[in-house]
Amino acid sequence: MFTSTFRSPRSSCSEALEGLSFLPSRLNSDDALSPGEDGPELNVDSVHKFIGSPRYHTADGVPRPKILAHVSGTGLAPWEIHRPQKFVRDLVLRRCFSGRVLDAGCGIGDNALFVAKACPGAEVTAVDVVPRCLEFAAAKAGLRNMKSKVKLEVGDLLQQDPARLPPVLSAPERDSCFDVVLDSLTFHCFSDADRERYVAALRRLLKPGGVIYMNCMSEDETRPGGPRRVPVSDMLTVFNRRNGWEVEGTEDSVIEFHPTFWGGLAKARLFTIRKL
Repeated sequence: MFTSTFRSPRSSCSEALEGLSFLPSRLNSDDALSPGEDGPELNVDSVHKFIGSPRYHTADGVPRPKILAHVSGTGLAPWEIHRPQKFVRDLVLRRCFSGRVLDAGCGIGDNALFVAKACPGAEVTAVDVVPRCLEFAAAKAGLRNMKSKVKLEVGDLLQQDPARLPPVLSAPERDSCFDVVLDSLTFHCFSDADRERYVAALRRLLKPGGVIYMNCMSEDETRPGGPRRVPVSDMLTVFNRRNGWEVEGTEDSVIEFHPTFWGGLAKARLFTIRKL
């Protein structure tokens, strides 16, 4: 049994924000706003209102990448709750993390830091495509005296050119390196084409017999906005024996949000996927 000693979200967030080199002041992106339209000031209310609206999605239901990148790492996005997600806490209690662990799309680092602290047998690497997220995660690691406990790297798991990836993702010795991949709200942000590139990257990085724990928003969540919904049928199309995977478990789950967004909870599913 472990005891979390994380600081309060408000304290940790405000102190970590002071160390960031850049925060946007407005919610503004040319792929979501009309020509000449200026976005609202970037604050909790404006961000949550936009992400909870149909404007957050492209025509095929995928979150707009520029908006996603613009709000990520500000500490204002509804999924940046400044604590580990409930499903991650549950997986820790079930002793699911050991060996080399990759947090794919780590955001501001709360899940990765929690796993590293609670699981002494886990060597955690956390990767995100948004540099500001890694700045925030590094600031949090510093506040918790954990800079040596987690490897934080900026990297795009959709990038297929190894020369443009950090060594932690591109060096030949990193192939088939990780025992566990944690995907907390990453897969459900991708288009079909990007899903293929992402899954190919995970397959390259994961050991044979390695496991992915993937928490995605369920199609049972019917409120507008938010990330793409992922039905079980979609997962079985991507992850199946023909493609070298097996979905070992599917269980009802939740996504925790900021309490002012959807009351703080959304319906999700947790998938346990093994590389054959």
